[in-house]
Amino acid sequence: MSCRVAIVAAMERELKPLVQGWALNILTVEGKTLVCYEQGDVVAVFCGMGTKRAELAAQAIVERYKPQILISAGVAGALIRSLKVGNVVLPNVIVDAATGIEYRCAVGGQVVGGGVLVSTFEIAGKKSKDELVECFHALLVDMEAAGVAKVAMVKEIGFRCVKAISDEHDFAMPPLDQFINAQGGFETAKFARWVAVRPQYWGATLALGRNTRRAVNALCDWLDRNLGGNLQGAKVVTLDGAESSKN
Repeated sequence: MSCRVAIVAAMERELKPLVQGWALNILTVEGKTLVCYEQGDVVAVFCGMGTKRAELAAQAIVERYKPQILISAGVAGALIRSLKVGNVVLPNVIVDAATGIEYRCAVGGQVVGGGVLVSTFEIAGKKSKDELVECFHALLVDMEAAGVAKVAMVKEIGFRCVKAISDEHDFAMPPLDQFINAQGGFETAKFARWVAVRPQYWGATLALGRNTRRAVNALCDWLDRNLGGNLQGAKVVTLDGAESSKN
């Protein structure tokens, strides 16, 4: 079985408007279940939050579907003030915060999109966002893109990163990390019970829900418009790879 484009996202809710009506398929990889949706020559897989989970899901989807292009898609946090909720960003440099490795993307010598995204191991709040800007000079932050970019580089598959902003630079993020389970999923019911007795977080929680829905709609609109066209993948190299290719 093969496809032209494979999309890797953390959570089903991030692509729900896009995959509605697509055919559901379940993959089992190393004893773990991956939810996939198929439509024509496009497949979407949901990996759970985290760079390593994204890498494993991308590997599985490449082995099963042999795509020409891998897309890391989802919501992300803004690290600069000019990025607003619902903005769709196509970064061309993906940095793995854990290793410092940079995955650089270009097509025919031309940059795809622009700017730096950093993939980190936690949901970034305002304090950690400021630290990420200082360390990596990034525009936005997520938790998965570096894992997908790594697979695209190793397998020599075209790559794109498409993210929509769900939380702005100065947004007061509720403490969400404690509600991420071992599979990388978010325990919504557990969080709802926790926040119900903590009114200081009600406003931020409601705002995050509204902002995330807006980001998801913008992301899925972009994907819906571009998947059927002449979407091109980018060759991915690390800095060492880019230097050695010139010799």
